Amino acid sequence: MSFEKKLNWLFSPKCIVCGKNSEENSVFCNSCFSKITFIDYPICNICGKMLENDFSNDPICKICSEHKRYFDISRSFLLYDDASKNIVMKIKTQSDSHVANSCVNLFLNKNKFFLQDIDCITPVPSHWTRIFKRGYNPSTIIASEISKKTNIPLKKYLKRIKRTDYQKNKTIEERNRNVDSAFQAQDTVRNKSILLVDDVFTTGSTLNECAKTLKRKGANKVICFTIASTKAFT
Repeated sequence: MSFEKKLNWLFSPKCIVCGKNSEENSVFCNSCFSKITFIDYPICNICGKMLENDFSNDPICKICSEHKRYFDISRSFLLYDDASKNIVMKIKTQSDSHVANSCVNLFLNKNKFFLQDIDCITPVPSHWTRIFKRGYNPSTIIASEISKKTNIPLKKYLKRIKRTDYQKNKTIEERNRNVDSAFQAQDTVRNKSILLVDDVFTTGSTLNECAKTLKRKGANKVICFTIASTKAFT
């Protein structure tokens, strides 16, 4: 391989899913791009989850219709499946800010309206024991990339005051109980419009509890962003 070809190979864009060389100015190779599902309409007007075929004027998913939501709206970039899980896990287990930055850029390039009137960005906090073990909070990595992109300040307004169990394999009722009273918010959130950031939206129990905590301290509006979201429950 010639020196020029080696340079092209070294510095060509890499797919954020598999790490192989991608097309020019693309963050996905052709193979991975074909497997990724980007969140698109129809979606739930509240949580932003993809719906099967509801094109009504005010589509609401089952969970949002049956459970009180304290956040105003939530939106996600990718459908959470086997393909997008690789992306999320690079942020979650490898603190990959490049992957987070790529996802944030792609989402905001088509959804600039999403951050209108937002005063600050705050991540869903991890308990200090998990930060100590992992060395970082994945939600903070995503929130930081949004802040860099938009110049909206990042503020750590929330603190996790209870070490909760992992939410995986729990029902929504179990998830709600697990995170009940798990967070504490600063008084300085009063009258603020806040973007709350996490990695994955499943039932929304954690985001909802964070939003409730912020609203009870006087936050004016809480909207949520996650890299990925599961399909709406039916």
